[in-house]
Amino acid sequence: MKKNVFHYWLHKIINWEYWPQWLVYAPITPAYLYYTLKAQTPFFNVAANPYMENGGYLMESKFTIHHQLPQQLVPQTILIEQGDDFAAVKKQRLASGINFPFFCKPDIGGKGRGVEKIENDFQLQYYHTNAPENYLIQAAIPYKNEIGVFYCRLPNEATGFISGIVGKGVMEINGDGVSTIKELIEAVPRYYYQRKFLFAKYEQQLHKVLSKNEMFLLSDIGNHARGSLFTDLTHYNNAKLETVIDNISKAYNTFYFGRYDIKFNTWEELYEGKNFMVIELNGSGSEPTHIYDPNKSIVQAWKIILQHWKIMYSIAAAHHKNGVPYMPLKEGRRLQKMESEIDKKYKLQERMNNEIQLKGASPLKLINEQILTS
Repeated sequence: MKKNVFHYWLHKIINWEYWPQWLVYAPITPAYLYYTLKAQTPFFNVAANPYMENGGYLMESKFTIHHQLPQQLVPQTILIEQGDDFAAVKKQRLASGINFPFFCKPDIGGKGRGVEKIENDFQLQYYHTNAPENYLIQAAIPYKNEIGVFYCRLPNEATGFISGIVGKGVMEINGDGVSTIKELIEAVPRYYYQRKFLFAKYEQQLHKVLSKNEMFLLSDIGNHARGSLFTDLTHYNNAKLETVIDNISKAYNTFYFGRYDIKFNTWEELYEGKNFMVIELNGSGSEPTHIYDPNKSIVQAWKIILQHWKIMYSIAAAHHKNGVPYMPLKEGRRLQKMESEIDKKYKLQERMNNEIQLKGASPLKLINEQILTS
């Protein structure tokens, strides 16, 4: 069932969603430079969301943003200081009422790095011991469906609009009664590219043969960089949903440009503003991720990105005209370097975790070894 290396290489070349980000954006960079020249700073986009830390573009705290949202619409979340004693972390978690399983994720950072589902105290202790920065413990949301909703509102408009909706599929394989879990992972290019992470996580189960039509969940973290399939669901948008998102944006102390990551039960309930929660709110640094639908061409993706850059500049320029300063180049570069350093730490942690992805007793074994050698 496993395809040869050439097949995977060709798949990656043909399907632009796997290209490195710099290559995707390079041909349209002149458009961003045009807005940069007009604003006299490449960090003009920070002004798109004046009431969000750094516009939600860089070095923004997820915890701070989380607590500016209506609390009935967000999962219980606590901030953990990386240097805290683990006994204090356990006490804080228990006091919060957050039960297993839950998710840990960096307070600052993106692209799904450092996001892990935690099933027990051993896994939490391992995560805490190896966390390079402060992180969040966030309660699991019971709703099964996940989407990203991109929202825009011009400052002189009473209401905003939804410019795109992306559906986020979980990573799962379907047994055929013959193939092992390892073979089923290798058979799907999208999962093959995540094989280091998946092989480490399921090391003890790789040679298990799944029964015919037996579903096996590989990951329920809805992130494109972690292998999730993204599909364009913008056709589900309607006036009711725009009202729901508009109301949240205004309750935030006015949010203008970015993406809501949402889990919900059914579309009908979501349209009525019922049975949904906001996992995360991303500001001007977020992408309109419905571009990553495999059915979209690179030209279609460029068109969508350019449309959003134009809207973002219009919002930022309108705010600037009303007295909101653009972020100076020197300050933007300083924050950019700080975020880059954090990103490097999580990349290093990812490489280390390829060997021991919070599975079975492995975290406990490592922790014991660390204790014995400390």
